[in-house]
Amino acid sequence: MDQHAQEATTHALNQAIATLGETGLQAAAIHQGTMVVNAVAGIADVSTGALVTPDTLFPVFSMSKGVTATIVHRLVERGVLAYDEPLARWWPAFAAHGKGGISVRHALSHRTGLQTFKNLDRSEYPSLDATGRNLEDATPEYAPGASMGYHGMTFGTLLGKVIEGATGKPFAQVLHEEITGPLGIPDLYCGVPDVPAVTDRIAALLPGGIPDSATGLVAMTDAERAPLAVTSAERGKREFQTGCMPAGGMITNAGSIVRMYGAMREPGLDGVRMLTPETIANATVPYFGADGRHIEWVGRMGLGYVIGGSPHLGCGVVIPSPWPDSFGHTGLGGSLAMYCPSRDLAVALTKNALMPGRLECHTWDLVM
Repeated sequence: MDQHAQEATTHALNQAIATLGETGLQAAAIHQGTMVVNAVAGIADVSTGALVTPDTLFPVFSMSKGVTATIVHRLVERGVLAYDEPLARWWPAFAAHGKGGISVRHALSHRTGLQTFKNLDRSEYPSLDATGRNLEDATPEYAPGASMGYHGMTFGTLLGKVIEGATGKPFAQVLHEEITGPLGIPDLYCGVPDVPAVTDRIAALLPGGIPDSATGLVAMTDAERAPLAVTSAERGKREFQTGCMPAGGMITNAGSIVRMYGAMREPGLDGVRMLTPETIANATVPYFGADGRHIEWVGRMGLGYVIGGSPHLGCGVVIPSPWPDSFGHTGLGGSLAMYCPSRDLAVALTKNALMPGRLECHTWDLVM
């Protein structure tokens, strides 16, 4: 560890708790292949007073998309998948209702016309089979590539079903074979094992607290707090923790997920490289719909990754960093992980206090 960086980051996390309404946090960084920061602060569960440790696990919501995208890119590198082949090549039932032309590239770039599940009870979200059947019966809102809109949960089903179809293996097994196994990552799950040694370490989510008046930030309204409270309670249910939701259901800690991004460097991490520089360059080209639309609150979206370098437009727009070559993904409430090739720096932030969009970026700014 870099003692100065560790102390500065710990101070930033404690400052976020004191002034921004955070509760429990982790931040980790890998620079030039070496872990330089693995800092923690605060409370993991306010009902018990349990403190955050480096082993505490956090639901990271859409940070999951960056992991799923990485699996897809690795499979493309080996010829198991192909960007411009239809999803139906590996998932034949998906072709129904005019979906035969939707490709892996369309899914990675949020341009399939299938932004949400229709007529699906949220209790079925943790089942890749149930969400897959829903999309098999769905009709796209527009032709592939014609427009662009954030695929909050459907992103994971579209790509998760194709990953399973192409490999013949469950998604969680592919995650282990492609990422967690090679990198020796102890805690990155799409469906945690239902054993106390794991489930007892999961932090309890809650809506964010009240920012200090000196920050000039307005506390969240009841209208902002209500859906975050519902989400916090929902993700505390065991079926959501043990189910597989590749777009928004992964559970990890900062020290684990930062290893995936740290292994994006060309020499790799501990002898393992996630993606080639050519793949990264291809995956970090911004995408738009044919109508010019993009995902406004993201800034720039590539093939499964949010791309840095956008102007800082406030907390409605969450970007990995001001560095144009950085890439990664944010998660609901303010978590984020990214890698910057020009600085050979990977950073991850995990947390349990869920902030509304307009407050999400302040803790990340402190850490960076």
